[in-house]
Amino acid sequence: MMTGIVAIVGGTNSGKTTLMEKLIPELMRRGYRVGTIKHIMHKMVFDPSAKDSRRHAEAGADTVVVDADTNIVMFKSVAGNTESTDHVRNYVSAYFSDMDIVLAEGYKKQDLPKIEVYRQNDRTNPVCLTDANLVALVTDADLDAGVPRYGLDDVISITDLIVKTAG
Repeated sequence: MMTGIVAIVGGTNSGKTTLMEKLIPELMRRGYRVGTIKHIMHKMVFDPSAKDSRRHAEAGADTVVVDADTNIVMFKSVAGNTESTDHVRNYVSAYFSDMDIVLAEGYKKQDLPKIEVYRQNDRTNPVCLTDANLVALVTDADLDAGVPRYGLDDVISITDLIVKTAG
């Protein structure tokens, strides 16, 4: 069975990370194993705090794993079209096979089920209103997006939707 993926999307500083911080423990309380992927739009600097592993990457290693006994961090070079949905699904297949649900923060252009976080004081419009993959809007605005609308703190209902959508 494929691990279910749901993207939490929205504009900059809309509250995506804050919502994920609330959803993760609720999903775990319900017995789900949860993984996350965070999409960033800039090139990431490799592990500046671990001098030896950084030297491995700078020497040209395509994959570097830092093993700290109780957890690991892996940096892996990827090639190809990083905009494709298959790219995200390939990550999940390769690295999250032991998870029940993966919450992907960002990935607003991907062909994934999306929950958009939008605040009424945001200076822009919601980013995914016309996206056929939008399954819900989490907002404090009186806005009809043609999908279920939840309040910013309605973690129980949003989690119910994630479980249904990822299942």
